[in-house]
Amino acid sequence: MAIDTSNTYKPGTATTGRSTGNNAPSAKADGKGSAPTGAQPPTDEVVLSAEAQTLNRLQEAVETASDVDTDKVAQIKQAISEGRFQVNAERLAEAILAQEDLIG
Repeated sequence: MAIDTSNTYKPGTATTGRSTGNNAPSAKADGKGSAPTGAQPPTDEVVLSAEAQTLNRLQEAVETASDVDTDKVAQIKQAISEGRFQVNAERLAEAILAQEDLIG
């Protein structure tokens, strides 16, 4: 493949097949399409049902809720520090296997 280095292309020239001006017809050219003076443009309105509003409030509550039960964490920390916390190895193994089944 050879590259022509004598290319005299200039953007916007007639040889490009493109024009730099806007040739689209104007809506104002015939007086139609423009709003009357002083008229307000139409507005759209959305009204949510009571159920949608309730779902929105619930979603916001879930998003702002903490993922950690701080009271339970404090209880477990206290039990560990006092030596009262015991790990049930069988229950832990079952929980790990259940998670593995969920993951696939």
